[in-house]
Amino acid sequence: MRVLWFTEWQPPAVRRHLGLDDLPGPQAWVDNLAAQLRDRPGVELTIAAPGVAPPGIFEEGGVRYAVLPLPGQTSRLVRITENWRHRLTPPGTLRAAASLVDRLRPDVVHVHGTEGGLGLLAGMLPDSPLVISLQGILQAYRRAYFSGRTASEVARLIASAEFAKGRGVVHRYLLLRRQARREVRVMREARSFIGRTAWDREVLAAVNPAAVYYHCDEIMRPQFAASRWKGGGVAGTTIYSTSSALMGKGTECLLEACALLRSRGVDPLALRVAGVHPGSELDAIYRRAARRHGVSALVDWLGRLDAAAIAAELAAADVFAYPSFVDNSPNSLAEAMLVGVPIVASRVGGIPTLLADGEQGLLVAAGDAAALAAAVERLLADRAAAARLGAAARAFALARHDPGRITDRTLEIYEDVAGRTRRRGDRGATR
Repeated sequence: MRVLWFTEWQPPAVRRHLGLDDLPGPQAWVDNLAAQLRDRPGVELTIAAPGVAPPGIFEEGGVRYAVLPLPGQTSRLVRITENWRHRLTPPGTLRAAASLVDRLRPDVVHVHGTEGGLGLLAGMLPDSPLVISLQGILQAYRRAYFSGRTASEVARLIASAEFAKGRGVVHRYLLLRRQARREVRVMREARSFIGRTAWDREVLAAVNPAAVYYHCDEIMRPQFAASRWKGGGVAGTTIYSTSSALMGKGTECLLEACALLRSRGVDPLALRVAGVHPGSELDAIYRRAARRHGVSALVDWLGRLDAAAIAAELAAADVFAYPSFVDNSPNSLAEAMLVGVPIVASRVGGIPTLLADGEQGLLVAAGDAAALAAAVERLLADRAAAARLGAAARAFALARHDPGRITDRTLEIYEDVAGRTRRRGDRGATR
């Protein structure tokens, strides 16, 4: 089976080919699945991603890679102008992707994510055996983007130097609006999708009721299945959480919850937050929120961490908190489940599909700091029950993210997508 993937994120091999530093984390599940597929007999995998490089295909580790053209370096003024225009995927990149499909004639095309422009291949190549993974659902992310923000905070962001340069969180929102509209078009034009939660299935059905939906889970990085929760710290309480470069992760709600916990006598208390780029606009927003709630001294902002460091944080924490306002199938939650740390998360999007409330962790309403604090207190008050929840989550996650099972399921999906395409072609020829 000849398989062609398209991904907006550059895999490690492509970054090395382009002379770029490694960027651990983004779409690690794509790399993990590629490592499994390349070892399956009869599977020929090619992965295409955008980048600034000469055209051509190269091979590394049994996988072929193609770099789709992106515009090269421009002047500072041009970059600022382009930032303000909020341009989407360049037409040349899409044409090159369509040309690659025509050149390789794969048995199946798999586009990873509806967020990027490569999903538009579904409309450009309607007769191709193409399937698209549902990852982040931008239509919902757009609505939750400024959740937890006051009007004065948003006004401050608009008056910032970053906004004048066409960068920062407000411009990211303006770009996200355009990407969300494009995502709806992708969902309407494509026929086949792969998802992981009841929520992403419902979102797809609302946009395209005729679409074929396949359930398939993701392969997590091996460091998490290999790690085990150590039962929390012995000196005080440690809450670990992850955020990202995107708004809407509920970090301010967690800061408020920590203030409530401290006022109720949970002391000493430490909050460790990973994923926020040091010195970024979002980093400054969160630090202001920490000062506003009087918890700055409690928080360690860890920045981006690799898998081993994240696994160590999870293993050592008393509680993993994930207070996001919107999410489909967050890898950080899946990773925490694999380690077995007690979890409190928001009851939003696809999270209830991943974590059974009261059986594998505790779910609370998004944005409810009091409920978040109460759930953390509940886990701290009964450590034995918390350990049982974590153990149940780990057992469930180990089965759900089994690499062999997921690889088998992926190949089943590919066979079905290719078969459906052949049958459509046969009916067309008969007519």
